Amino acid sequence: MTPSSLLPQRIRFEGQLAWRHLRSGGGQTWLTIAAVASGVIIVIFITGLIFGLQRRLTALLTDAIPHVTIQVPDGKPIPYAETPAGAGTVSSSRSEMQAPQLKNIDDWRTVLAVASSIPNVSVVTPAVAGQGFASKGANPVGVALIGADPAQQELITPVSRDLIGGHYLGLASDETVIDYELAKDLIVGVGDRIRITSVSGIPEPLRIAGIYAKGQGRGAAYVTLRTGQSMLGIGNSVNVVYVKVFDIYGADAVSARISALLNCDAKSWSSVFPTFVTSLQAQSASAYLIAAFTLIASSFAIASVLIVSVQRKAKQIGILKSIGARSNQILLIFLLEGLGIAVAGSVTGAVFGCAVVWLLSLPKQVAVHVGATPESLFPLLLDPLYILAAMGAATLSTVVAAIIPARSAARMNPVDAMR
Repeated sequence: MTPSSLLPQRIRFEGQLAWRHLRSGGGQTWLTIAAVASGVIIVIFITGLIFGLQRRLTALLTDAIPHVTIQVPDGKPIPYAETPAGAGTVSSSRSEMQAPQLKNIDDWRTVLAVASSIPNVSVVTPAVAGQGFASKGANPVGVALIGADPAQQELITPVSRDLIGGHYLGLASDETVIDYELAKDLIVGVGDRIRITSVSGIPEPLRIAGIYAKGQGRGAAYVTLRTGQSMLGIGNSVNVVYVKVFDIYGADAVSARISALLNCDAKSWSSVFPTFVTSLQAQSASAYLIAAFTLIASSFAIASVLIVSVQRKAKQIGILKSIGARSNQILLIFLLEGLGIAVAGSVTGAVFGCAVVWLLSLPKQVAVHVGATPESLFPLLLDPLYILAAMGAATLSTVVAAIIPARSAARMNPVDAMR
């Protein structure tokens, strides 16, 4: 069974001729198929590399932070001229801004209920955050302090996967988990006791239950929610609510919805790291441009080869026209020939492109910090959507490239072609 037998009956004659042209083309046909395949391989590799790098960088940033952070907004002083008593009067004033500090969220259970009901929200957890000093003897070191339920905080900022010793889940009220850098500065290990004094001046002796390493500078010291509330002296209140979403690029919409419903300050991760988002957009644009120019370049090469093919088959075209073949049939023959080259090249390129990406993903790089799992040297991503898009774009560009030689063949005068 030949590929032309799969075509409808009314164009099967044209399909048979196109198939014979491809078979008789020999090396020229294989060269054209290789040109299409090369374009698909390059597109799959470039998109896999750029979007794989994006995935690694995005995961590195967003997995370790909440996607939306809810806080009580800082109050802003109102100038006298803007108050009802001072309206319309001439006055001079200078606004003195208060140093930024976290305000307590007393009715945080309502905040949890409202935030949890918003679409795209996966996890909402209350927490307390502040600054303090960790010491072992007379060696105080500044440290960020986070108090939260370990099981819930694990869903917001995974700690257990970065542990190099001890545990985080099941943390007791007199225990803490600290960063490797802090442990190194204090010369302590799992099971040792340290003292953490919060900015409220409340000291707390804590046993080190675990040590983690993220490789992103000094991390925070984690305690239970109740311990954190006690150390910061805020009773049963919290001063921050963390939110994790399913689609990280929808965090802006979630934060806007929370701010509107709760009249609070909800900041998304993208508003905190705008430069990172801009760099991701630039990388995506670069990937699309490289893919487009690659396909355009391969289209010109394919069109050139097909034009030469038409010139070589001039006498055959003249014979076909002399025995009654219509111009639209000649046009269809060469379009089907281009379509056959496009399909064969796209499939071949997709197979070899996926193989190249898979082979390059095998080498591992040396772990960059203590406790880290070695990652792939090339952060490549095989996305079926991009593979299908590359095949479709290559097929379309090849068929478009075949239109010029096909129209040239259809317009050819049979007498001139046979001369």
